[in-house]
Amino acid sequence: MPNSVVIIGDSPIPDRPSRDLIIYARDSGLNAMYVPISRISVKVDKDGPLTVIRDRPFKVDGVFLRSLGVLIDVETFFRRTITMRLIEESGTVVINPLDGLLRTRNKLETTVILKSKGLPVPDTIGTEDILYAYEMAKSMKDVVIKPLQGSRGYGAVKVSDADIAFQIMRTLLTFKKPIYLQKYIEKPNRDIRVMVIDGEVFGCMIRVAPLGQWKTNVAQGAVGKPCTNIDKTVMELAVKSVEALDLIYGGVDIGEGKDGYVIFEVNGSPDWAELTAVTGRNPAKALVLSMMRRLKA
Repeated sequence: MPNSVVIIGDSPIPDRPSRDLIIYARDSGLNAMYVPISRISVKVDKDGPLTVIRDRPFKVDGVFLRSLGVLIDVETFFRRTITMRLIEESGTVVINPLDGLLRTRNKLETTVILKSKGLPVPDTIGTEDILYAYEMAKSMKDVVIKPLQGSRGYGAVKVSDADIAFQIMRTLLTFKKPIYLQKYIEKPNRDIRVMVIDGEVFGCMIRVAPLGQWKTNVAQGAVGKPCTNIDKTVMELAVKSVEALDLIYGGVDIGEGKDGYVIFEVNGSPDWAELTAVTGRNPAKALVLSMMRRLKA
């Protein structure tokens, strides 16, 4: 009987990476399907805790965890976290593991971990003290204010005036959001996205921002270009970043600053449509092989 694999995400229907994983998993002989995490419940009774779907035990061999959700409240986050933890503790192989994915969803934690491992990151402030943040914005001069949890560059704002930064940060605090402030790293209108799988570089691309724009996210209009003459140091930084966060795979964004390379973010559930188009290789195939190796172990 073939192993059963489920792709778990937040949306009611699978996104592009989830569809890719389903296709390659089925092509490899696995029984694969997509399930929104909202459909998986936790049940606690005389037999103990377990996960169920409409009172049927949720028991599968492997899970590709794509998302716990971004725009959710704390209580929903807690429920989904314990749901995934029970799935992991049942012996199911999970890619990426819950704790690793959680580290990447918290940009401040990611930055702290990378720096503690000696990896280059922008100067960063995480605070709810607006007066401190204001003074730091003045000293840094050019800053980027980001959501602590976010993706695709949504909500990230580049500011050169500390008083404008103050107004933005005050608004965040009004809505009970913390301040995540980074020194802006001057760089060419591009960065480097490196995909790492199982400790090896799977592929990379240069993400070129639209003319006059500073964001290099593909969702913000950036275009992927093939990697040529990329320093080996970039690849080493990407691999070390993914390992530092205890991920099986990740997309690492690296900038070419005046003082050297800087790691901007590590994504534990990256999109890969542009990378696939640029490299001609789909990471989903390698991820399915990674799952199969773990299922046989």
